[in-house]
Amino acid sequence: MKTDLMEAQPPTAGGTSAMTRMRYGTCEVDVALTAKTVRRVRNLISSCLSLWGLTELDMRVGLVSSELLTNAFLHARKDGEASVPVKVVLTRTPDGVFLSISDPNPRHPVLLDPSETDEGGRGLALVKAISNGFGCSSTAYGKDVWVTVLHPS
Repeated sequence: MKTDLMEAQPPTAGGTSAMTRMRYGTCEVDVALTAKTVRRVRNLISSCLSLWGLTELDMRVGLVSSELLTNAFLHARKDGEASVPVKVVLTRTPDGVFLSISDPNPRHPVLLDPSETDEGGRGLALVKAISNGFGCSSTAYGKDVWVTVLHPS
């Protein structure tokens, strides 16, 4: 069965396996996501926003992308694997951006209500609070978790 996600490849020395495609208003990255790659993909997203003149969205989109990429790495990776195949699509819209992160795990993320003493579980609440739209869609190869981030009014 062929999927839209690239086959997981072992990370290269000092980097990771990745394929990037850019066309007007869209940046797509297929990456073997590792713990170190989260920051690198976030930097690529920031660079796209800068190229498009959308630096006012950088902090919000960067935070959202970090949370979603970290969730994909932590929850979609198979036991014993160092990476997980992830597809990131950032699309410029007339009023902001649309960000989708696809991974092979079919389980949808769950919005938690952590106690004050819990060390985790706040990421999706943060994503929901700082984005203008948030959702998850099942796909033939897993799921797409998506957000919209609009220009400040």
